[in-house]
Amino acid sequence: NMFIRSFSVINKFNTQGHHIGGMVGYLRSLGAMIDQIQPTRVIVVFDGEGNTTNKKNLYSEYKGTRKIKRITNWTGFDNLEQESESLQDQLLRLIDYLKCLPLSISIVDKLEADDSIAFLSQKFDHSIIVSVDQDFLQLVDDKVEVYSPIRKKYYTKQAVFDEFGVWPCNFLQKKIILGDTSDNVPKVPKIGPGKLYKLFPELTQEQPISLQEIIDKSYIESDNNPWYGDIYNFKHQLYINEKLMDLKNPNIPEQEKEKLEKLVLSKPNSYNKSKFY
Repeated sequence: NMFIRSFSVINKFNTQGHHIGGMVGYLRSLGAMIDQIQPTRVIVVFDGEGNTTNKKNLYSEYKGTRKIKRITNWTGFDNLEQESESLQDQLLRLIDYLKCLPLSISIVDKLEADDSIAFLSQKFDHSIIVSVDQDFLQLVDDKVEVYSPIRKKYYTKQAVFDEFGVWPCNFLQKKIILGDTSDNVPKVPKIGPGKLYKLFPELTQEQPISLQEIIDKSYIESDNNPWYGDIYNFKHQLYINEKLMDLKNPNIPEQEKEKLEKLVLSKPNSYNKSKFY
């Protein structure tokens, strides 16, 4: 995500006329994050090949509305094909650069980056996830923070509640019901945040509430309030949404978990200054 944002806004070309905005912007941002956070370890995570396969097996329309389109608005590229070639070339070159730096890289086939990040964040005494993806807020606790590089804000438990009106332990349940348009995960029709909190004030408390408890309450109250009936009648999709969105229990096969565990135990790359330059 950081690379894509850099690619789309930094109109920088080298002396041979090749666009390098994605790589330059990413490396500068990464360096700024390291200077700011002063971590003891850095893991850079990318989507693996076929990363949506497991989730599309659960819900075939997952990310089904995403289309390839131009993301730059300047004249460096004549068409979408040129832009796509440059993006792919820069991403591959960026990974080569990262291999020269004292950090670890995670690219696991059939795994989305968010599932890998979620799994890895639980393996350390304290982790800071750098991402603009709000799905990670469900992971925030005493050991995990989320830093948004766009908002320039650290999300602790209190910060999540102050901004969204729900504690991290219930952030997932809110997302399950309200859906996610960017991933084409459907919501319960006609239910918004305000209505949801009125129906389930428990979500605004620091005590976790499970999806099953929400569905059970919806069944009990459905005769008295049709909004509860709408939620209960949507329960089949809600169970699917939970499997798609749950990052505390990500859908990772055992073989892929072993690869991530191995990464945790391994040492980061050594800094190869001469090769990098």
